Amino acid sequence: MELVKVENGQVVVAQEIVNQIVNFKKEMLKMELLEKQLKEEIKEAMEKNNVTSLEFGELKIKYRSATTRTSLDSKKLKEELPDIYEEYSKTTEVASSISISVE
Repeated sequence: MELVKVENGQVVVAQEIVNQIVNFKKEMLKMELLEKQLKEEIKEAMEKNNVTSLEFGELKIKYRSATTRTSLDSKKLKEELPDIYEEYSKTTEVASSISISVE
């Protein structure tokens, strides 16, 4: 069975593959939520106990305290100083990709 084929100018993906991707994305979402919860609990425990790093075999956890960051408002710069924006802008190649979501 062809997994992906073109019929009448349309890309067709086998239903088996669609089902596998949907199941994979659902499981991935569950795992991401669980990871977020676990990380939050670990972070809270590290903050409460003033711990900056933990190591459990291959697992290494480092705590980074809150900080501030300064960034450039490129939208405002482009509007107010377009010449400077153009002078300091650079264009980079971005590889093609696809996005898959499950709702």
